[in-house]
Amino acid sequence: MNNHRSRIFQARFLNQPTVFIGSNTAVRELLHDKYNCFRMGYKDFFHQIYGNSLLFSDGLEAEELRQSLHDLFQPASTSLNEHSVQIDRFAEEAVETMLSKDYILVYEHFKQVTTQLCLSLFLGLDHSLSVDLMKELCELSTVHWHGMISVPLSLSLPWLVSSGFSKALHAKEQLLKIIKKRLQTAEDGFPARIKTALQSEDAEQNLLLFISALVPKALSSLLTSFICCSHLWCHEPLIKNGELDVSLLECILLEVMRIWPPFIGGRRVAIMECTIGGFHIPKNYAVIYLAHAAHLDPEAFPQPESFLPARWKDCSDSDKEKLYCFGGGPRNCIGQHLVWTILKV
Repeated sequence: MNNHRSRIFQARFLNQPTVFIGSNTAVRELLHDKYNCFRMGYKDFFHQIYGNSLLFSDGLEAEELRQSLHDLFQPASTSLNEHSVQIDRFAEEAVETMLSKDYILVYEHFKQVTTQLCLSLFLGLDHSLSVDLMKELCELSTVHWHGMISVPLSLSLPWLVSSGFSKALHAKEQLLKIIKKRLQTAEDGFPARIKTALQSEDAEQNLLLFISALVPKALSSLLTSFICCSHLWCHEPLIKNGELDVSLLECILLEVMRIWPPFIGGRRVAIMECTIGGFHIPKNYAVIYLAHAAHLDPEAFPQPESFLPARWKDCSDSDKEKLYCFGGGPRNCIGQHLVWTILKV
């Protein structure tokens, strides 16, 4: 951005002409106003790892899939209400473990806790009764995730160590076997509801996405940032007269999301010519929006480099839409209410 003197610029990335967007208003234009000019840009690289899920669908298929899953993730849904008990229990155990030790590796601790929580929520597992299965799923999930950051070549030769990508594909098969078995026996909870909402194969593929390392890594990143930046907000106590100041907590979490979003951003591919931020985007060009840069755009956030929770004190919904931790527009993260609940608890 400094070299081009613009928060929107073009470069070659992964051997493809790519437009990078760090302007807050231009990211909003991309995700909200002109979302139908683009397809999701992840299928080109990660489809083999994740299969046909919400993350890789487009057009009418995506709309129908989101509609089918919509009720499972709304704040007033039966699923989210049932989840609250599990979330409370995991949060209590996570904090008790932290308080019982002299020191702790915060990110690793939260990654373990949130991985187990996601497996409990989405597969209906009781981690105290399914220790071995939990361990197996955690290990498979890690191998599966590493396939996303490996060279996409499936090599498995007797005299060579299998590639990370090959191992990830094998982990995917093992995970899908476990998911299929859980769906077949599910009588209540999230597995039973998603089985009712979707065809069996669609339910399996989307559960693979929901229990992947993607969600725990995002949660543990944000929780780690929250703790590591505590010196910036601890002068204003969260507990006042024995009561939690929920409003202040939300302001702090929003500011953590603004300065330290867990992902660099997102990718789209133009399916037609259009303009974003006044710049021409040719058909088939890739576009990468940079959440971190957009959150530090001085036109959207005065004093962007400063940690100022008070900026969110009287914020509106439109102010919160300037944050792109959960994407934005019609293709935003379908589980953002659940993630937000977990973070607050």
